[in-house]
Amino acid sequence: MHDHGRLHPHHQEPGGTLVGARRRSLALGILCLCALTSGVDLTITNVALPEIGRALDAGTDELQWTIDAYNLVLAGMLVLGGALADREGRRRVFLVSYAVFALASLAAAFSPSTGALIAARAVMGLGAAGVTAPALAIIASMYPPDKRGRAIGTFVVFGATGLAVGPIAGGLLLDHFWWGSVFLVNVPIIAVGIVLGARTIPESRAPGPAGRLDLVGAVLSVVGLGGLLFGIIEGPGRGWTAPVVLLALGIGVVGLAAFVGWELRTSSPLFDVRILRRAPVATGAITLLVAYLLLTSYLFLNPQYLQDVRGESIVSVGLMFVPFAVVFGLCSLQAQRILQRLGARTTIALGLIVTAGAIVVFAFAGTRPLWVMLAGTVVLGIGLSVLIAPPSTVVMNNLPAAKAGDGSSLNFVSRFVGASFGVAVVGSLLASAYVRDLDPVLPALDPAQADKARGSLQGALEVADTLPPATGDALASAARDAFDRGATIAYLALAALALIAAAVAWYTLDRPDGPEQTTR
Repeated sequence: MHDHGRLHPHHQEPGGTLVGARRRSLALGILCLCALTSGVDLTITNVALPEIGRALDAGTDELQWTIDAYNLVLAGMLVLGGALADREGRRRVFLVSYAVFALASLAAAFSPSTGALIAARAVMGLGAAGVTAPALAIIASMYPPDKRGRAIGTFVVFGATGLAVGPIAGGLLLDHFWWGSVFLVNVPIIAVGIVLGARTIPESRAPGPAGRLDLVGAVLSVVGLGGLLFGIIEGPGRGWTAPVVLLALGIGVVGLAAFVGWELRTSSPLFDVRILRRAPVATGAITLLVAYLLLTSYLFLNPQYLQDVRGESIVSVGLMFVPFAVVFGLCSLQAQRILQRLGARTTIALGLIVTAGAIVVFAFAGTRPLWVMLAGTVVLGIGLSVLIAPPSTVVMNNLPAAKAGDGSSLNFVSRFVGASFGVAVVGSLLASAYVRDLDPVLPALDPAQADKARGSLQGALEVADTLPPATGDALASAARDAFDRGATIAYLALAALALIAAAVAWYTLDRPDGPEQTTR
């Protein structure tokens, strides 16, 4: 028997993993590099959206799909990726998926069209799912129980920090290179990770006989999420009553309902939905979903607003995120201590309220001095810092050991579904308000110009540059005002959502959960 009070030179796990202390530290470093890369890629593209829109002549919906293709596939394939890793070997799936991620990044960097870029981003999401899903299981196989908490905390902080670092790195790259550099930068980093990972990460599998792989559940989850996202993204442009939008939304609802029904009936579920009967588990998952929805929505809106409405340079936009990254990273390191001191109910509810306050500042920043938005960014970093690790702890601490795998999957799926729906919902609110407010000035344009201006703010500014000065200035001013009003509506909706989530957390957390629920 191991004496877990001391750090042994080697640690033997039931699954057969034997890891030296130095080797596992190096392996943890590779896993943290992976978390950082995945986190950066969730947000670095946001800064490049205006450049991509101009270079590839992309509309708002296409720009949204550039973000959501990655998030959607990543969210939909996470649980399947974890199941494959448990069966086929976690290191093997991790390394192969990391290579897929690198190749897809290379393809994205040199995409000749928006369609090709969206396809490459989807494959990047597939690779990221295979990298992210087995990461916590690999850590668990390397570390004894008393050492795992710190290792997992380090992994989570690196991933969260990557989200904040993405816009900064994107701004610096775009100031010197073309838009594809935000994808190309992944390749050398991943190459180092694969070489070192092959030498340091131990191979492990789930103990016991492998169950039947639930491919039906995986397909249903992707169909359900994809249908809903497609309907939300296409609704503003096509009209919410358009047949294709109604069909997509219907497929999404039916697909998710079928997924739940199938998971309740099958003997080897991809994900045991019964764990959501536990109020703290459901609340923790909702909090993670809302936190990532708020973060990715902010990162989607702010770069476009700062560049195209306020006329800030790309470098300035990237530097605007430095205070957020610093505050978010430092406060995230203290989040678990805050959770222990204040309790889950106060910590999570307070974090959501503070975040809502920051978002209200963004809603009314308008033409006020830039420091107002900067102050809101700092407050946002403080609020979000206690909405990443603490909800994950709430989920895991309210599940029996036998359901730890489902809890881990729920954590990651909640985050990436939140990231996907954040851009979709906010993009739809923004696009609806933008088109409504811009329509009165479009009759003066020819049909092609009107369609381009209606498609995005970047398109409207490009059209304005081709018009006589007076007409062009009027169009540019109207487009900027329309975007500003749309952003205000979107931000206020996000603030309201954060306050609703705070009320739910306050009502459900730190309360008796009633009779013990049975999960199988």
